[in-house]
Amino acid sequence: MKTIIKISILGFFLFLTSCATIFTGTTQRVSIDSNPQGANIIIDGQKKGKTPSIVKIDREFEAFLDGGKEIQLEINGYKKDGYTLDAELNPVSIINLFNVLCWGIDVATGAITRYDNHSNFEMIPLQENISIPNKKDSGDKYEKLTKLKKLLDEEIITKEEYDKEKAKILAE
Repeated sequence: MKTIIKISILGFFLFLTSCATIFTGTTQRVSIDSNPQGANIIIDGQKKGKTPSIVKIDREFEAFLDGGKEIQLEINGYKKDGYTLDAELNPVSIINLFNVLCWGIDVATGAITRYDNHSNFEMIPLQENISIPNKKDSGDKYEKLTKLKKLLDEEIITKEEYDKEKAKILAE
């Protein structure tokens, strides 16, 4: 009889402890930054701070299905909508294996979702702030800037090198 009780208790704990809800929780701390910095971070209608900042975000199954969670970044002269925190399957959920109950708990609590730990958003200027360059005067300059930005994005040059070369090009 004692053996059956021990096996039952062990089975009960193994059955319940495989949930990502227990291991990783239903919230996650995410570092959010923007260019330019100082933007208000608004998530689900609540102000969470200013960029750069580490914010606590509820995990949501809908964010997993949609591939991300929509947030707002507000700063004068820039669009406030159109920014998404990337979301994916929380790898801890895989511990559930074939345990349908634990998968259900993870889905219900949102723990099945994991956000990128660091998100840096390039803010989108409002249309009225965008000036169209005069192609005759500055076409070559903008072509150089585009190539320079590509080198930065591909991590061939550092941010410091990018800023230095950008200043030279703009001074031409």
